[in-house]
Amino acid sequence: MKLALISLAIATTLVACSSIKPESGLDAGQITPINAQKLATTFTRKGVKIEWNCNFPTGILGSSCSKGDIKSIEVTAYAPSYGNSEVNRENAFNIASMNAKAKLRRFINEDISTTEVKTVLSKNVEKANDRIKNRINADTEVAMSDTDIDKETNWAVRENANDTVQSLTENIRVQAQGILRGVYAVDERVVDRQTVQVTIRWDQDSDRASQLLRKKFQ
Repeated sequence: MKLALISLAIATTLVACSSIKPESGLDAGQITPINAQKLATTFTRKGVKIEWNCNFPTGILGSSCSKGDIKSIEVTAYAPSYGNSEVNRENAFNIASMNAKAKLRRFINEDISTTEVKTVLSKNVEKANDRIKNRINADTEVAMSDTDIDKETNWAVRENANDTVQSLTENIRVQAQGILRGVYAVDERVVDRQTVQVTIRWDQDSDRASQLLRKKFQ
């Protein structure tokens, strides 16, 4: 029985190996046309994460509690590197760190102002085109036969064009400004070939350390 199973495994291996095609030329999987490329998300998008101090438990097992002061805040941001060099990677980390700090500042306080402006533009154009073969007077009677109706005779054209254009513009301005103390990077990683991720953190310990250092080096 064991001999039969070994023979069957060898036969299966030989059949599988014989079905492999030899490589020839370039690998088609390495070159993807532009119109066939797709944006793939290889990481989970993250935002602002807040941890609270637990004053006293409210659940039976102590899994839930009454929230007290904020214990820590973590913010994650991303940035493209536009290349695989060391310089591009460090620049991407700096940009991701600045984006995370800006996201944290906007979360704390953000000023939004909006304005709407309506513009109306009106243009009146009058065109005159007169073609005269015979002199036309107000007191002169003009005779016309039945055959002269279809002929090109004296005529006058007045064209009046009125163009009105309305445009509505809405401006939204977002501004967040302030000082961040005790904020530091806790995670810096490369999430794919040209994207980096930076997570910054603020907690009570880092805030106290920032205050002590500020007083010491003033």
